[in-house]
Amino acid sequence: MNKIYIFGHKNPDTDSICSTIAYENLKKQLGYNNYIAARLGAINKETAFALNYFNVDQPMLLKGLNPQVSDLNLPKIVVAHETDTVKQTLEKIISKIGRSIPVVDENERLIGIVSISDIVPPYLEMTSKTVLKDLNTPFKNIMTELKAKILMGEYQHNNIRGNVYLASDLTGDIELTQDDIVIADRKTDIIKEYETNNCCMILGNYNENDIINGADSYEGIILTTEYSVYEIVKLIGYSVPIKTMVKKEALEYFVTYETIDDVKNNMLTSRHMRFPVVDEYGFIKGMISKSNLIDINRKKAILMDHNEKSQSIEGIEETEIVEVIDHHRVANVQTMAPLYFRIEPLGCTCTIVAKMYEENNITITKEMAGIMLSAIISDTLLFKSPTSTKEDRRIGEKLSKIAGVDLNKYGMKLITAGSSLSEETPENIISNDMKKFMFGKYKVMISQINTGDFAGFYTIFNDISGEMNKMCEVENIDLAVLMITDIVVGGTEILAVGKERWIAENAFKMDKEDVSIFLPNVFSRKKQVVPMLMNAAKL
Repeated sequence: MNKIYIFGHKNPDTDSICSTIAYENLKKQLGYNNYIAARLGAINKETAFALNYFNVDQPMLLKGLNPQVSDLNLPKIVVAHETDTVKQTLEKIISKIGRSIPVVDENERLIGIVSISDIVPPYLEMTSKTVLKDLNTPFKNIMTELKAKILMGEYQHNNIRGNVYLASDLTGDIELTQDDIVIADRKTDIIKEYETNNCCMILGNYNENDIINGADSYEGIILTTEYSVYEIVKLIGYSVPIKTMVKKEALEYFVTYETIDDVKNNMLTSRHMRFPVVDEYGFIKGMISKSNLIDINRKKAILMDHNEKSQSIEGIEETEIVEVIDHHRVANVQTMAPLYFRIEPLGCTCTIVAKMYEENNITITKEMAGIMLSAIISDTLLFKSPTSTKEDRRIGEKLSKIAGVDLNKYGMKLITAGSSLSEETPENIISNDMKKFMFGKYKVMISQINTGDFAGFYTIFNDISGEMNKMCEVENIDLAVLMITDIVVGGTEILAVGKERWIAENAFKMDKEDVSIFLPNVFSRKKQVVPMLMNAAKL
């Protein structure tokens, strides 16, 4: 069963992480074990506090969903080994498209590739009587290709160590050794003539009823076969191993973790048409050509707490989205097929997930209740945010009882757990909960951090402003906004930079000389900041 990844947005917040974990658990309780919770970035201090408090592991880190070689439907593979005979290898190659096959070692790891053009030229040049020993031909290869039987004797070596002769070519000045091979017709009297040499005899045209004169007294080896002498000579050439014919230098192959885009680029610059595929350990997995690149098992995903392409994982365009669970506006994620799409105007995605537990009559454990409660507290700022609804509070109160915590006391602990800004780098403050939007032609970045440490913010104010300007330049962002939200103070400090800063000035009635502005009773990026910026961008 194919894996289905569940993940929230980039720069994940507590809701993005906890909704993912809780939804994976729900799927497992419903009997589905192929759903995998994941995250697209490092968790922040607030989220870490919640997970540690309820003893829940953070999900795996997912870096991308770009189609990889491992996602291809690879055709059934046929391989050769260096000890395979020419005949065996040619039969394998001819049965396959492309006229080439990979060559592997005894552990099925790739060592080279062989094609018809690698085999035929050297095979046609095999005329020497030393060819078998020169190519380290295994004795078993001869037995296999000739369908031979041992009438008597035993060859003392794994590989052939002698020369090969036709009986008709033998003259008196040739001294045979016990390692040499003589090919003869069983009707000749060759054994009696050479009985003192004890070489290996291959007798053709043999059937089980034949009587071989002199065989009883022969001290060498006698092989018999039904093939004629002419056929034996031909098949002897077929029996040589392909070891010296295998191409190993400048071998072009692909690894299963490589992306399809990289494979396409490499294929365009290669003179080859077919390429071996191996896993990360070098084990052969298949052969591919350009035509295989369209037969892909696309990865499947469930988007939690987001539905905008810019906020999602790299490769989302090539991914099959099967579900979206969110509480934000519907944006620009396009899908390849119909899907389960659940968007509710609630303060938190975990509120939706908790309702799904209720709808499916699934018991919520203390651990799942604790992390979902943490997400609701974080997203609604302990129900002070205008995005908070009666349903968020109902679910929150229910989860707090299951988790065994006091709602308000735990909520303040959670919010203040990640509030010390003086200990954070400007980059972390900006990127911890950052989302990117397109307001018409303008590319806008909005970050938010919850804190009870306004004093700490002002000590690193200039550093944060400088980092935001740098990010605008590097990432070609028109407007960067940072929301520093404090539920104790009761509002949000807005810091805005960028070449299109006028959008924020119009939205929040900022003067040009104001580097930031405090907005009382503003807590929600989604409901109070994004709409104002969108409207201002249209002016």
